[in-house]
Amino acid sequence: MATIAQPSPAMYSAVLHVLGNTDPYTRSMSVTMSDLVEYLNVEQAACLPQAVGEVLPLLSKDPERLRFAAHLAVNFDLFEAAPKLAECALTFDDRELILAAAWLCGNPAVNATVRHRVANAVADDAAGLIRLDPTCLPKTEDEICLYSQCWPGVRTKSSPLSQTPVVVLDGGYPADAALRFAICLDKAGASVRRLSQGAEIPCWFGAQTVLVCQASTRSRVLNSYPHFPERQILVEAISRDNREIEGLLHRVNGALTGPHRLSLGVLGPEVEYAVWAPEVFTAGAYSTKEAAFLAGTTSSSLNRLRVQGVLEPRDRGILLWTFRDVVAVRTWVYLKSMTSRRVSSKVVKELARFAGHSKAVRLGATSSGRVLVDQGDGWDDVVSGQRVMGIDIIYIDEVFRPFDYGGGTTLDLLQASPNTKLYPTVLSGTPHFDGHRISAKALASLDTRGQREAIEAAYPELEGESFEDTVAVGKQLLSVA
Repeated sequence: MATIAQPSPAMYSAVLHVLGNTDPYTRSMSVTMSDLVEYLNVEQAACLPQAVGEVLPLLSKDPERLRFAAHLAVNFDLFEAAPKLAECALTFDDRELILAAAWLCGNPAVNATVRHRVANAVADDAAGLIRLDPTCLPKTEDEICLYSQCWPGVRTKSSPLSQTPVVVLDGGYPADAALRFAICLDKAGASVRRLSQGAEIPCWFGAQTVLVCQASTRSRVLNSYPHFPERQILVEAISRDNREIEGLLHRVNGALTGPHRLSLGVLGPEVEYAVWAPEVFTAGAYSTKEAAFLAGTTSSSLNRLRVQGVLEPRDRGILLWTFRDVVAVRTWVYLKSMTSRRVSSKVVKELARFAGHSKAVRLGATSSGRVLVDQGDGWDDVVSGQRVMGIDIIYIDEVFRPFDYGGGTTLDLLQASPNTKLYPTVLSGTPHFDGHRISAKALASLDTRGQREAIEAAYPELEGESFEDTVAVGKQLLSVA
């Protein structure tokens, strides 16, 4: 999220509009930040922290909104706003603004001159000194609590204080994706810190800290903190894709060791998708043709695997396949799409045997057929239970996304279109209209009789909603049924 170019006049205007019209008494920081970030590209997002700083003086006639904007900068560690925030704090001699500026100045990326000016304004105020300097030791219980929030790297595991998770984000990520991820972290109750690539490593790396970074930053941090646990360092890409963000949030949660974890439930249904949970992973009831279509293969291939004893669908007069079966075959097809070499069907058999895992944050497979589970601290073989390292792993999350194979393209398994979801325990796993228990096939069937009028007559609650994409998915499913 390093600043690259000056924000444009249009961007200043947009930021001022959002901050100037935000109700500081009812609007949350994360919602306001979402409003600021929603339509930004990567270059604009890189300029956002500076733009927030530049508009702060323009809010000076409304002290409450100015303080709200200052706290927003603190929440998301927008250290680029520190110079203008310090200017406002000193101009108005406002203690709340001075403390906010002191917090931002705790980030080593802030200019030393700005930090010195804020330190002079703080004087002997312990609350400000602790925010600025980890060598300023706390004395009272309140000061100890504040110190543990500012400098988690000095905490001890035996601390009786409630320890808010701290997630440090590498400054080398694309700014738009990093800011969106920071918003999700804030919603989940984490304290967000941004680690500038050119600054020194601060005292942030303690028992309740997780670093999300690129490989080069991992080395920098371990040079300064050689005993910082590897399990609390996630060398990951950060994407704008909601499902990838969701998965990364779960991996962050899995890396936390103390009692205080992220509150993922507050983020909405997207991050509550627990597809690896046993009661979910083994659910679903698909016909042979529907299962084959969702898996990206043919009915004959599915039946061949059944005859060979690789898969064992339920026989209820017709054969019914589970979500687990679909994922098993789809993984095999995906692996074959990635290489010209032979891929063992053992991966189908092992995944079809896998009963799910309530603590899994991600599932993996290898071309040789091994199935691996990660509970947040590394990969374990589901058969042997042994820790696995140094091998090529395909994340099953990747299998859910569209991929080309056999001259066609598979549907996204969990979200076939913007308004079409698949969840194994909803309507037996068939794709459905998001937010409603209405299958895509039902909508498509009605559409053939009278288009939108027939659908709205059958489902009045859909009046005014956009469901054309779900109808299109339904027609694909009907064509194979």
